[in-house]
Amino acid sequence: MTASAGQFVDVAGDRVYVQEWGVGQPLLCLHGLGGGGHFFSALGPLLGDRCRTIAMDFPGSGFSPRLSITTFDAFADLVVALVSGLKLANVTLLGHSMGTIVALEVIRRSPTLATRFIVVGGLPEPPGTARDRVSARVAAIKAHGMRGLGADAIAGNVSARTNSARPELTGLLARLFELQGADGYIATADALTGWTARPLPPLDHLKCLAITGEEDRYAAPDAVRRFARDLPDGTSVQVLRDCGHLPFLEQPAAFATTVEQFLTAV
Repeated sequence: MTASAGQFVDVAGDRVYVQEWGVGQPLLCLHGLGGGGHFFSALGPLLGDRCRTIAMDFPGSGFSPRLSITTFDAFADLVVALVSGLKLANVTLLGHSMGTIVALEVIRRSPTLATRFIVVGGLPEPPGTARDRVSARVAAIKAHGMRGLGADAIAGNVSARTNSARPELTGLLARLFELQGADGYIATADALTGWTARPLPPLDHLKCLAITGEEDRYAAPDAVRRFARDLPDGTSVQVLRDCGHLPFLEQPAAFATTVEQFLTAV
């Protein structure tokens, strides 16, 4: 097991919180709405010495301060600047949920930044049902704050098995959800619900993998399979059992094995 090294990093004049685990080829992980670098706290150690797993908190999430204006374009610019500042090469870009959208914009800005792309529970834009759920949550936060919303938010993002068998995980995630700053969450949620998919950037030079949970309510397996048809030939879709929207935390060993097999494939 490799301990996390977390620190604030100055990126293009903004402070962002970055965590790292291990050594080896760089795996840069971009989290979804309501998350942070902690989403990948199980994955990093499991990849051991094979990967230098890097996870940033997007501005307004986790420990990273908000930007004056929250947009996915601004997030993508920060990711490109972070890769440059850390002098990373041959990056594997992993985008979870909202992070998939940001990753696509990163690739649009810097086509040679990554050599591999892993989509996790991600789509080019949020489906209508997800927009409705997030909008309702934002209304509740505006009315009552973050307190008391964590349990329902997490329950809707994990599988039935995780909900019943892993109360220590769901309880921790619920608490971390409620510890977020309300303003940062609302700003990021508004960016997500207002997002319309753009034409995909050139991806043919990338090796791609799509992963989702069989009980993912945001990126259901059929929706991910449809998205994968627009990804380069040879893209595999892996559906993990007993997982919802957080497979890297619900079934970390199976998730890490799937990622490692992809990274070592010729």
